[in-house]
Amino acid sequence: MNVVVLMNDQHAHAFLGCAGYPKLQTPAYDRLAQDGIRFTQATCAVSPCLPSRHSMLHGRYAFQSGIYSNRHLLDPAQIPEWTMGKAFGQAGFVTGAFGKMHTIPYQAAIERNNYYGFDHRAGPFHETGERMDSHFVAEHRDWVETGTGEREARGIGQGGDNCAAAFKGFTTSLRLEQTRDWWVGGQAAAFVEENKDNPFFMICSLSGPHAPHVTPANLADLYDPADVALPPEPPDNLPDRDAYPNFVGLEREELRDAIANYMAFVTACDRCHQQVIDALDRNGLYDDTLIIFLSDHGELLGSRGVTAFSKYNLYEQAIRIPFIVKPPKGFQTGLVSDSLVNLLDVLPTAFDFAGMDIPVHLPGMSLKSLADGREREVAITELQYPRDLSLSIRTQEWKYIHGPYGPELYHIAEDPYEFVNLANDPAHSPRIAELQAGAIAEYRWAFERGSKQWVDYPTQPWNAMTL
Repeated sequence: MNVVVLMNDQHAHAFLGCAGYPKLQTPAYDRLAQDGIRFTQATCAVSPCLPSRHSMLHGRYAFQSGIYSNRHLLDPAQIPEWTMGKAFGQAGFVTGAFGKMHTIPYQAAIERNNYYGFDHRAGPFHETGERMDSHFVAEHRDWVETGTGEREARGIGQGGDNCAAAFKGFTTSLRLEQTRDWWVGGQAAAFVEENKDNPFFMICSLSGPHAPHVTPANLADLYDPADVALPPEPPDNLPDRDAYPNFVGLEREELRDAIANYMAFVTACDRCHQQVIDALDRNGLYDDTLIIFLSDHGELLGSRGVTAFSKYNLYEQAIRIPFIVKPPKGFQTGLVSDSLVNLLDVLPTAFDFAGMDIPVHLPGMSLKSLADGREREVAITELQYPRDLSLSIRTQEWKYIHGPYGPELYHIAEDPYEFVNLANDPAHSPRIAELQAGAIAEYRWAFERGSKQWVDYPTQPWNAMTL
C-alpha cells in the first residue's frame, strides 16, 4: 500500500465542487470524495502556515511543540522520530516531499540538511534549511521573474498577502503549465512513476490558493465575476471590524473579482494534483493507495467585511479546511461525515492504514474507523498573533473564542458567519462552561503525551530567488 497526501495552502473549506460551491470545477477532488469520505467539520489545530504544517507532520498541538508562528523554529534535535518522513522511511517506504513544506522559518540562518527524513525533495524555491534535489526557481527562472515582475508592478510583496491587490488578484501572462504548482505536481507524478514497484509515502503540497490570487492565462475566462455570489454583508459591530488594515481599498463589488480569481486558483490546484492521480491510475496504484486531501488552514475571503482577508484569526472561514480521505479498496466510500476532525489526525490515520503502530505520544485519532476510536468532545484551534495567545473551542453547533476582543460565543449551526456574539448573555453561561470543560479535557489528554519547546535562532535576509 502507498500513502499520498495532497495539500493546498489557504484553501477555504467550502470551495469544492463536491461541497456544493456553485459552478466551481474541482473534478480531481470530487473524485476523491466520491471514492472516500469527506469531512465537513474539519479544522486546523493552529494557524498560520508553518505551525499548522508542523501539527500535521508530527501530530502534536502547538502547546506541545511550542510552534505557534511562522517565526518559530523547532530545534532539529527535537524533531520526533514519528514525524511523517522519518517514520515511513524507517518502515521501508520510499519517501518524497514535493512543493511548499515551510517547516523552517524563511529568515532562519540554519544549515541545510534533511531534517524531516524525506528521500526526495523538490519545491517551488530553495526552502530555507532544506537540502533539496531540485526547485522551480533553478529550472525556470525566466517564468519566475515574469511572475515576480507582475506582482511587484501591483505592489504585491514577496509573501503575497500584504495588500488588497493580492486578494483581488489578477490574470498572469503565464499559462498554468508555466506555474510552480504545475511543476510541483509533475515532480510528484514522476516520483510515482519512478517508485511504482516500491511502497512509497509522498506529500504533494501546492502554494495555491494562497494569495496573490493569480489566474493562469489559460483559465482567465473560467469564472465570470458577475456570476459570483457575495457572502452576506456583516453588521457594523463585529469585534474584528478594523483588524485588517492592510486590505483597505476594495469596494464590496470587487469581492466578486477576488472570489472569481480565487475559484480559478482552486481549479488550477485541482488540475495540478490531477497529475498525481493520473500517475497512480496509469500504474494501477489508485485503488491500493491511501490519499488524503487537505489544506493547512482556510481564508476569510471577505466573509467578515470587504477588508477581511486573513488566516490570522479564529473565525470559521479561517480555521475550517477541506479534508477528504480516500482509502484503499475494501472500505465504504462516498461518505460525508460531520465528525470533529483536524490536522492532528492525518498522521495516526496514515499509520493505521499502513499497518504501523500509532505512537502513544499522538493526541490525534485515526480516521480509519471512527467507531473504534476516540470521538472528540470539542475541537480546539490555537493562534498566537501577534503575541497574545487565543483559543477556539468548537463543536458542530457552537463555538467559543477566547481572544483579543474578549469572550465570543457563536451558534455556528445557525450563524455560520459568526455575526451574533452571545457570550454576554447570562443564559449561555452554562454552555460556555461546558465548552471550556471540553477544552480542559482535550488539553489534559494531550499533555499526558508530552511537550517540547521552540528555540530562538539567528536570522538572515531571505529571498525566494536564492539558488
